[in-house]
Amino acid sequence: MPKIRKARQKKVAPNSPKGPGRAILPEDSVKRVHNTARLHAQPVRRPAPRVTSGARVSRSDVERRLLTAMRTLRAMPDQECRFFIVRSSSPDYVQESVTAYAAVEDIGPRFQPSPADISDCLTALAWVRHLDRAAWQILWWRSFELSFGVIGKYIGRSDETARKRFETAITDAWIAVNNATKFAPV
Repeated sequence: MPKIRKARQKKVAPNSPKGPGRAILPEDSVKRVHNTARLHAQPVRRPAPRVTSGARVSRSDVERRLLTAMRTLRAMPDQECRFFIVRSSSPDYVQESVTAYAAVEDIGPRFQPSPADISDCLTALAWVRHLDRAAWQILWWRSFELSFGVIGKYIGRSDETARKRFETAITDAWIAVNNATKFAPV
């Protein structure tokens, strides 16, 4: 018995913990540098592209047209949705009569865009194509007429922070519309 114990002690490396199943794996060693997580630097903010020529647009008009364009984007039918149908061999989900026919939910009227809204949709969306994903997401949520308190809960910040980020995104879009380079952040 003592010989077996000595043989086991020789096999264990001096810096590894003793006991079965407690060996340090090669990928856990400190010597390897390339397995550390590195965060990449944030990309430099691109200036907004000039998307209109001519008359200046007010900031409130930019906000109204952006939110209307996002509602129009949701209301327009998707021509490619028929290709994404997933067929399944499992039976349909059995629902209760209360939930099967949406007896509880009160569905409001659906947004019906006018022809002018449809014509203006792509122009207004071009104003915000330079925004990052977080700013776009806040604009998108606001187009559902969510309050800043709810948006703040989604992003994990206060309602005032959500309001300021929304105002910053609208200001960036206003700068893109009017090409106000003297007001653009550096």
